[in-house]
Amino acid sequence: PGWSKVVARHLTQEDAGYFKLRYDQGGRWVARWANLRSRFFGLPYGDQGLLIRRELYNNVGGYSDQPLMEDVAIVLKLRGRLIPLDAFAVTSGSKYRQRGWFRQGARNLWTLFRYLTGKSPEDLARFYHR
Repeated sequence: PGWSKVVARHLTQEDAGYFKLRYDQGGRWVARWANLRSRFFGLPYGDQGLLIRRELYNNVGGYSDQPLMEDVAIVLKLRGRLIPLDAFAVTSGSKYRQRGWFRQGARNLWTLFRYLTGKSPEDLARFYHR
């Protein structure tokens, strides 16, 4: 509720932003970590809802054609330009509930680390989707 006004106001001042994360059921600590990661390391994920003006999106080359981490790839291109919105994106926590909140969170961090240290998105996708 009220997110459209938040977005409209944001776009009068900024070119890009992201929503704070909340899960549909549970996962309060995982969402807090994601929000801290986004704020302090500038690494929001796509499930948080990235908001990017078309001109800026085109200038950075849009989303990379890769099987995984395409959200991280564009976020890295936008480093310093993504500003948190004062609104939440509510996303499904079903993968976390099925695999376990800690286990899935650790898996995501390991995948991010491997991506940032040069592992190919194709190799990561094979690992991630098992």
